Amino acid sequence: REWWSGISGTTVAALTGSPAYPDSPTGSALMTTLFEAPVNWADNFGTRMHGFFIAPVTGAYTFYIASDDSSELWLSTDANPANIVKIAYLNGWTSSRNWTAQTSQKSAPINLVAGSRYYIRALQKEGGGGDNLAVGVDLPGGFSERPIPAHRLDPWTVPAAPTTLA
Repeated sequence: REWWSGISGTTVAALTGSPAYPDSPTGSALMTTLFEAPVNWADNFGTRMHGFFIAPVTGAYTFYIASDDSSELWLSTDANPANIVKIAYLNGWTSSRNWTAQTSQKSAPINLVAGSRYYIRALQKEGGGGDNLAVGVDLPGGFSERPIPAHRLDPWTVPAAPTTLA
């Protein structure tokens, strides 16, 4: 999880339009239990939570995002962040872990392959008042994990530069 403090507004565009985004976050922390940020943490900030979702079985997955204020959920077709597509979003806010306030916060079913890693990114922009961010998933077969537990995720790491053998 990375955050950018001192950004006014409530839209994700306020975060992504900041000169500090994406390379100069105010701070960061490794989330070790759930795909969820702290609740009622601060005001006037933006958050990016990202890493890799590991599909446990092959089949159709449905993803969800819940947040206060606005948020976007992006998923890559593979482990490469360059292939991300926005799959869900919130314009406005919802209470913590409210997965059904707006139809846009639920993705269409997405077919994934067992054991494959998929880059996933959640962006959230908080203005004032309460705040929250969480990402959930419905697995093939109807089982829900909301929020997604950490054992389904690998943390984001910057790929190492290729080395040349002399």
